[in-house]
Amino acid sequence: MGKIDISNPLFLRAFKRTPHYLPAPPNLIGAELSATDFASLESRWVDQPLAESAFLRRVDSWTGGELVGRKGGDYAGIAIPYFAPGDQHVREYRLRRDHPDLEADSGGQLKVKQKYLSPPGRSNMLYLPPGCNSALLGNAEWPLIITEGELKTLALWRLAKFGVQNDPRFLPVGISAIFQLAWYGWQGHRA
Repeated sequence: MGKIDISNPLFLRAFKRTPHYLPAPPNLIGAELSATDFASLESRWVDQPLAESAFLRRVDSWTGGELVGRKGGDYAGIAIPYFAPGDQHVREYRLRRDHPDLEADSGGQLKVKQKYLSPPGRSNMLYLPPGCNSALLGNAEWPLIITEGELKTLALWRLAKFGVQNDPRFLPVGISAIFQLAWYGWQGHRA
């Protein structure tokens, strides 16, 4: 048997969709991200291999609406899957909409509304980066960074692993809408 030529376009195409040779989760929805999606994510320091290993997916408006239990709007965007550590099944999705609603503030300026959506009744969950395992989570000595949102978590994960061979420098964990919580307070009104 001959050697495998990893520069062969057929080899590269075969493994492009399975980052780091991981099988796709059985309940993964949506399609591969577009070149535009990858460029947008790269501007946030989430490169293509990281986006693929996180299984970020492109969804149309109907599928996005189904994910978050909504109808009557534009829900096309990027589906962000949540996984429990060590589990290959998607636990839940959040949706980053391409064209969120706009509303006027008190000064008449248009502001983005509901760019990120979760299913109705879903409380905030911790977003863990791909490859996060129970050993990292169980080590109380490991530096932990808590941030808002999934994309910031992924960018911090890239930073944590940048230039190191083994363990990441720290573990980033994301919480969705944490700044809204700080702004409006625990009771749902402005603090």
